[in-house]
Amino acid sequence: MESSGGPADWPTSQTNVVLLGGRNSGKSSVGNYILGKEEFVTKERTTCSRRLGLVGRRWLTVVDTPGWWCDLGVQETTRLVKREIVGSVWLCPPGPHVFLITIKASSFLSEQRRRAVQEHVELLGEKVWSHCILVLALDHGGAEDLTEPGVRWLLDKCGGRCHSVCLADKSGAAELLEKIQQLVGESGNKVFRMEGNICEVIEEDKRRVEEGAQLRLRRMKNHRSAMREKLRAITDMRVVLVGPKGSGKTSVLNTILGRENSQQAGRRTAQCAAETGLVFGRQVTVVDTPGWWRNYFSQESSAFDRRELRLSSAVRPHVFLLVIRVDRAFSETNRRSVQEHLELLGPQIWSRVIVLFSFGDWLGGTTTEKYIESEGEPLRWLVDRCANRYHILNNRTKGDGFQVRQLIGKIEELDAGSEVSWSCASDVKRLEETKRTQVVRAEERRVRRSGRRQTPATCDDVTLVLVGGRKTGKTSCGNTILRRTGFNSTDPQTSCAKQECSIKDWRVTVLDTPGRYKLAADSLSPSCVFLLVVNLSSSFRGENFEDLQEQMWGRWWNRAVVVFSHGDWLGDTTVEQRIECEGELLQRLLQRCGDRYHVLDNSRGGQVVALMQLVEEMLAGEGHVSETRLWRSPSTLQGDHRNQVAASPPRHPRSHDGQLTVVPAGRRRRRRLTVSDRNILLSCLASILSSQGRLRSPEALSPTWFFMDEQTFSTQTLRRSLPQFSHQQRDLALGWSVESVDLQALIDQWGDSSLEELEDFIDLYCEKLMEQTVETSGTGSPPPLTGAAVPSEILLSIDRKLTQLGVLEEIRDDLSELKRSMELNWKVLEELRNKSKTDS
Repeated sequence: MESSGGPADWPTSQTNVVLLGGRNSGKSSVGNYILGKEEFVTKERTTCSRRLGLVGRRWLTVVDTPGWWCDLGVQETTRLVKREIVGSVWLCPPGPHVFLITIKASSFLSEQRRRAVQEHVELLGEKVWSHCILVLALDHGGAEDLTEPGVRWLLDKCGGRCHSVCLADKSGAAELLEKIQQLVGESGNKVFRMEGNICEVIEEDKRRVEEGAQLRLRRMKNHRSAMREKLRAITDMRVVLVGPKGSGKTSVLNTILGRENSQQAGRRTAQCAAETGLVFGRQVTVVDTPGWWRNYFSQESSAFDRRELRLSSAVRPHVFLLVIRVDRAFSETNRRSVQEHLELLGPQIWSRVIVLFSFGDWLGGTTTEKYIESEGEPLRWLVDRCANRYHILNNRTKGDGFQVRQLIGKIEELDAGSEVSWSCASDVKRLEETKRTQVVRAEERRVRRSGRRQTPATCDDVTLVLVGGRKTGKTSCGNTILRRTGFNSTDPQTSCAKQECSIKDWRVTVLDTPGRYKLAADSLSPSCVFLLVVNLSSSFRGENFEDLQEQMWGRWWNRAVVVFSHGDWLGDTTVEQRIECEGELLQRLLQRCGDRYHVLDNSRGGQVVALMQLVEEMLAGEGHVSETRLWRSPSTLQGDHRNQVAASPPRHPRSHDGQLTVVPAGRRRRRRLTVSDRNILLSCLASILSSQGRLRSPEALSPTWFFMDEQTFSTQTLRRSLPQFSHQQRDLALGWSVESVDLQALIDQWGDSSLEELEDFIDLYCEKLMEQTVETSGTGSPPPLTGAAVPSEILLSIDRKLTQLGVLEEIRDDLSELKRSMELNWKVLEELRNKSKTDS
């Protein structure tokens, strides 16, 4: 068969073509372009469409498949669409000769979009690429860009086969048909076949879906018929919308109330918001609530969002409409996320829930029941849990409101069938009072922070080190600062990455670190500023605090700024309200950073200059950088971060005369303390300062506890390192108090010591204290409490250093936590003592 002739030279035979591409990629238009007439409609659908046409002397069978979301991977595509893509192979027997992969030439093919194309095409298997042609769709002329990395990758996978089409110019179809025929000739007219019995599996799945859909439809109709006998009209209807972020809750609200969606387009609902309107003679109040991330469980959502969800029940709603979008996959993770968030309102919530499917236009001719049965067990479980109550809305269709009228009827049926009235599971009054208190404290925090503005320092070169765990938006913040996509946010990061940019008069180096990266002091430059990235859209828990504490080693808080990512999550609230609501751990982190924080919305720019001004103010307040530290260029951080963790330091030196001495900063490296170590240690020192300088109970603690590695900690080491407490010592240890400390008097005794000097002094003091304890006890048992006075020079030194760090206020906040920890330790020791007696 000749491959160089035009369509008129082709013999009368059959060529099968399958169209693949994302939503709005233009693939349906390409099908019309090939066939020379409008055969395919360009609206959304979830099933394949097949058309047959005679072009020249050749019959063409063209199969158009459903599109996928261009920015989402195959795991976010519904099973319905994935099944249709695979099933397209059997719609043109004996199989397709060519697959046309269509992408828009005017859209940038990012790595994320390239990967989406790859994953969806490879649903058909790796061998499909040998039958593919890449088609670049141009709307109104112009030129394609084949230099993009994503386009080049697809071009290589397709064996260099590519064609650009201007959809407005129908005369160019012959050239595309020639390339199709050339590929058919090169393959020896062979068709693409999938291995195995996939065709039989798909047909069996379709049969199961059809039977399940019919059964579900009958059950739903029977239930509604029974409820109509008890039906009564609700003149004042109260509806609460709940669901994940981006599910379309606000659009549903506008559809129910008959409003235009553009009124609140682009705004996130951050607090419960009620709207009222007259709908079919009923006064309807619709409450919109903040959404949650689809893959977040309830404990991962922020405390603010969880509270707002619970407050939604204050209106005593007739129904909760759980909004689920039908154009996205619904996995087991999504199901569990929905279940946990709904049950924040109490276990009785399910008797008042209707599943409301949004984006109903996407289903096309597919029924709701077929969609439910196709999507799998997680969605079927959810609909069954709601007693088969579901409804679908097409938010684009206003019409005569028929779909809204049906929804109103289902709500009244639910209310008629409910035997008990809704009662608030949460203490709404208590939550509302807490919210008012936190709003007041948030405003005080904002005013307090705005009153501490410093005169900016002269700052030409700055290195911004991004610090944070996974899923914090750290890399996206880096790209926002750079004002370009300098860091790859799609793949898990395993090594440090560095990018440079200019921001007004600043030369900025941005260093992106892997999640939970251990910063080493000798791996950083003197110009480093640490940006601790905290995800504003999720909860800040103990592990987040621990991760940041370990990454910082407790060294660089004076050069740290907390950067909140996902700034769009704030909506109409303030970041201070979120801080107050999230709780003690986040507030403690901000306190350690000198209450320096900034919000970045990674979806838009214009916030970076304000961040740099905050950095300048921080440097102005710091004064200077210690020259005794060991620094290295950030370029040395390139490579595997696992090799960058600092080695364990040598043993602490001690003075020759046996007295406590303070070693200047930078002369030696010490092993870091964990968060719990530091809290206990600072509380011990606070106890020394209390009660007019009398030593409360230094013998009650063995300082070796403070320097214990996480890897070496165990019950055995605890028993060896802690002497047995007496009841008197335990009572004194748990009775520590700093209430009597005159903070102002200590502040007046300001010193010039650095953080390193303080930690060196603490190390030596605790070692000396341990030696004295062991020497006094002889056999290891603690000496009796004598209440001996601590030398005044030691107290004065501790006063100056603790005051300089501002930790005394922190000690008061941590006192209750310390007592609980000591009580737990006492129980452990009692158990060990009893076990030791039993063994002996």
